[in-house]
Amino acid sequence: MAAVDLERIANGGIPLGAEERLKALAQTEQPVFSSDLSAKEYAIAQASGLQPLAQVMGSSVVQHGWSNYGWGGYGGGIREMESFAAPWNLSRTRSFERLRQEAAFAGADAVIGIEMSETTFMGEGSNVEFAVFGTAVRETTHTPGKRQPHEGPRLCALSAQDVDKLRRIGAETIDVIGHTSVVVVALSPWANQQMSAWWGNQEMTEITEGVYAARQLAMREIRNQGSAVGANDMVVSTLKHQIHHREYESGGYTQHFFIVSMHVLATAIRLGAHAPHPSPLPIPMMSINLGDQ
Repeated sequence: MAAVDLERIANGGIPLGAEERLKALAQTEQPVFSSDLSAKEYAIAQASGLQPLAQVMGSSVVQHGWSNYGWGGYGGGIREMESFAAPWNLSRTRSFERLRQEAAFAGADAVIGIEMSETTFMGEGSNVEFAVFGTAVRETTHTPGKRQPHEGPRLCALSAQDVDKLRRIGAETIDVIGHTSVVVVALSPWANQQMSAWWGNQEMTEITEGVYAARQLAMREIRNQGSAVGANDMVVSTLKHQIHHREYESGGYTQHFFIVSMHVLATAIRLGAHAPHPSPLPIPMMSINLGDQ
C-alpha cells in the first residue's frame, strides 16, 4: 500500500485510502462530516444554498537546490529568477490540485473557506511546503456553472460570509489563482561597502526596488491567470514577501545578494453569473442610539 501511495503522489494524486473514504462519503445521503467552518460560517453557507460536505486538504513538499547557486557567475543588478520561484509554484499548484481532487471525490461543486500556509524548513529557503485546507460544498440553489471535466470543483479562498455577499450580487467564484515571483538583487559596489560601514538610518534603495519588481511580476501573472479562467474581477487574499540574504567571497571582496520572494493568492470572480441569491444586499443603514435623555 505504501508503494502504491508513493506512486500516486508522484503522479500528482492523493493516497488511495483518502480517495476511497471520500468516494464513500459522496454516496452517503446524510454524511457526518468535518469542516473548518465556524458555526456562523456553517449557518451562512446553508442559508446561501451551499451544503457543506467535508473538510478537504492538499499538501506538497518540494526541494530545490538554489542554495548551491553559483553566485560568482551572477551578472549583477536586479533580475527575475524563475528557477528560484519554480519550487514555490510547483508546491502551490500541486497542493491545490490535490485539494480539488479530494473535493471532486466527495461529490462537491466547490470549496470555500480555503486557508493556505507556505513554509520553508530545515533552515533552507529551497525546501518549501504548501498546505491548504477548506470545506467542500454542494450547490443546492443554482445550477453549477459549466466546467470541463478536468477542471473539477470551483475553489475559493474566501470565507462563507464573503461568498454569501458575492452570491447576493449575482457573482460567482471561479477558481483560486496564485503565483510566486522571485527577484535577486545584487548590491552595487557602493552599497556593498555601506553594508560593512553603515551609519545612521539609510534606505537600502536597491532592495526596495527589488520588492516592487517582485510584486509587479506576481500581479501581472495572476491577472493573466484570471483572464484565462474567464474572470472579470478578482479578490486578493494573500500578498506577502520574504527576503533572504546571501554572500559571495572573492579576492577579499564580499558581494551581497538579496533574494526577494513575493507570494500572491487570489480568488477569480465572474460578475453577473446568475441572479442575486438569497436576496440582494440591502442599502447600508446607520443607527444611532443615544440612550435615555
